[in-house]
Amino acid sequence: MCYFHRPMAASAPLLCGPLAGHSVASRFAAEVHRIHRRYAVEVVAANRLCPFLRDVDTGFGAFVVMLDPGEPSVEAAILAVRAAGNPVIHLVFPLVRPLPSLFERFSGRLAQALKKALHDPPVMATFHPDLAGEASEAHRMVGLLRRAPDPFVQLIPEGMHEGGTVFAPLPARGEPAPVAPPEPVDTAQINFAKLKDGGVEPLLARMADIRADRDRSYAPFLEALGVAPVAPVA
Repeated sequence: MCYFHRPMAASAPLLCGPLAGHSVASRFAAEVHRIHRRYAVEVVAANRLCPFLRDVDTGFGAFVVMLDPGEPSVEAAILAVRAAGNPVIHLVFPLVRPLPSLFERFSGRLAQALKKALHDPPVMATFHPDLAGEASEAHRMVGLLRRAPDPFVQLIPEGMHEGGTVFAPLPARGEPAPVAPPEPVDTAQINFAKLKDGGVEPLLARMADIRADRDRSYAPFLEALGVAPVAPVA
């Protein structure tokens, strides 16, 4: 069951899950949004990792905080996607940290379910704090860049993505939707060329600082929600 809460402010995060009605849920969701905005601004935008990203807040689309301390549910995610009312959606799971392989399997099941549930299923990208990745090869580096503060899946319409892209925006007001270039662009290779000579270590240090900020700021909310802090995988 997905208990969906839509806040009064249109720009505020949406809440979904059995804890969405908790007294601290809205404040916690705002903190989750703040932490992920840091990741988007200081990691993605600052390093120009997405060729289409112009405005981070527009790029988030519907930012949905899944407040369920159990394992991610495909059924709840489908309900949240339907209720979000936005072509760009981020489903964030701040209360759990399954192994990356398990979260990727969940994402795969969700992708298949969305193909059955929606007429025009979106393109999905998976993010997780402990994704495998390394700086020695372009497509392995994608895993490093997708080590977000919390597990989440990004859903964007077909035609608004590139291989290796980390975030994609909605078109700015009054502008047409981005058109895919006629020739494939390997964004992973572009990012690798940009970062391979001394750019990776500062980026990882920034991500570690965001992760520490996450742990500090989430702690009182997790205690209030009766959820044990999630520990990183060794």
